[in-house]
Amino acid sequence: MSQKLCPQCPSESLTVTPYRQEAVDVCRRCAGMWFEESEINRVISEVDNGEDNADISNSLSQQRSKTLLRCPDCNIKLKRAKLLDNFDLELDACPSCDGVWIGNDEIEKVEHSPRLRQALSEINQKVSVKSWLFQTLVRFPVEYNIKPHRVPIVTWSLVVLNTLFFWAYFGSYSDTEWVFAHFASRPADLAQGNEWWTLLSATFLHGDILHLLGNMYFLLLIGDNLEDVLGRWRYLGIYLVCGIGAGIISTVANWNSEIMSVGASGAIAALFAMYLVWFRFASLSFMFIIYQKKLSPVWYFAIWLVIDNLLAMLLDGQGVDYWAHLGGFAVGLAFGLGLKEWVYQTNPVVRILAQNSVKVNR
Repeated sequence: MSQKLCPQCPSESLTVTPYRQEAVDVCRRCAGMWFEESEINRVISEVDNGEDNADISNSLSQQRSKTLLRCPDCNIKLKRAKLLDNFDLELDACPSCDGVWIGNDEIEKVEHSPRLRQALSEINQKVSVKSWLFQTLVRFPVEYNIKPHRVPIVTWSLVVLNTLFFWAYFGSYSDTEWVFAHFASRPADLAQGNEWWTLLSATFLHGDILHLLGNMYFLLLIGDNLEDVLGRWRYLGIYLVCGIGAGIISTVANWNSEIMSVGASGAIAALFAMYLVWFRFASLSFMFIIYQKKLSPVWYFAIWLVIDNLLAMLLDGQGVDYWAHLGGFAVGLAFGLGLKEWVYQTNPVVRILAQNSVKVNR
């Protein structure tokens, strides 16, 4: 049997090398891999990507361009074809035997291509009449992101707990007064080293229904994806730490103030920061008067940070604990940057989507 030659390095012979459960031909110089059609289909099917019966020949675009590379088996010129729409990845395939040449830096993307295809369709959905009516009526954004793998039990539980705590005292002035007196955060008390537990308890209290609805909507909107990439217990721990951190920064900024502070806004602001670091490929809709536009998380939360917090604090600054928002965002940004590599390492689809090869339609 004649030796197979590398399409990329014609003077180099390919070496049979174990890869997953297959024996594939690999170039020792460029690390490219030659897969027969059945081999690459089995490799894709073995990966946890939602596809058990992969067929790469049906996934490749029918519009193919000529290349100078030659098939190691048939010795005819390979043709280049796109594997995914809105994704900068082209593979060299043999028009005769359907074998595929895959670069070392491309194999992970090919393995996860079924889930990437689904993810790209989700993040590139267009705004619709339905989404426009929703945001026009309730003034809340619509999210365009990948669907999480796991059920967001912690996020749902946090929403339920916040809601139950609120309804336990809502409607009764005396109950509200007692709860806030014992569990709301007051900088003057904390500055004296008293009632330190309120840094945590205050994150589960809300001043009115709109305060509760706004926080819980955003918690549901982005919490599911964060819980998915972090894992339930790590997500819960970070959420609570961020809520406490936001309270500490608010206390320092409002030292000796007698004004009470309540709400999950600081913890949720931290989630905003982590979301924009890890999910820059996602989109959130924004209303420019009556025009609905998809924005990247960076732009959406930059508007929130500057207009809804910094500018609002300078112009008014009454009735809202802006320092808890800013403090929570800062703590979340530290977590987001510190855990970015770990999150991307443990969530390859999220890492791939965050690369410049992805085209996001906004």
